[in-house]
Amino acid sequence: MPNDDLFWLEQTDPGTEPTDLPFLALEDTFVSGDPSNHRLSIRYYQCDDDGSLLGKALFGPGTQGPPDHAHGGSMAALLDEAMGGSAWLAGYPVVAAQLNITFSAMLPLGTRCLVKARVLEVSGRKIKTTGELCSAHDGRLFCRGEGLFVTLDHEKIGQLSDKAKVIVERMKKRGGY
Repeated sequence: MPNDDLFWLEQTDPGTEPTDLPFLALEDTFVSGDPSNHRLSIRYYQCDDDGSLLGKALFGPGTQGPPDHAHGGSMAALLDEAMGGSAWLAGYPVVAAQLNITFSAMLPLGTRCLVKARVLEVSGRKIKTTGELCSAHDGRLFCRGEGLFVTLDHEKIGQLSDKAKVIVERMKKRGGY
């Protein structure tokens, strides 16, 4: 990956703050856990005005579907992580129950992308979210999604594995949980 792309990922834009999502304490997650940048490279930020989640992303050669373009599944996976991440950022530890992804355009590999996600509604354990993936250059929409996530109770997270303890500690540091 060119150095200017790495610089772009790490550059904090006005009105945003870098953020660590608690579940990214795990080193080898499917979407964000590829340190080689072969699949996806992503950095998350919280927007100051509304608390929503913004991600800067690059789709590497390991996401290829159609020649020289990202596989739709990789695009959907990023929206899943970002929409779920927006719920975690709002203090709701969740897992996906239902995703609805609508694709608008093919995404060329190496395109600088923005993924934006936010919580729409909270009803008991159900958290509805929305997100979109677009070009950072011209705003062209590649796909959008809606998600229904359900919160995990404290006991279930603690029963997942020892790795869950790291996530719980991150949630506590953020003031949630």
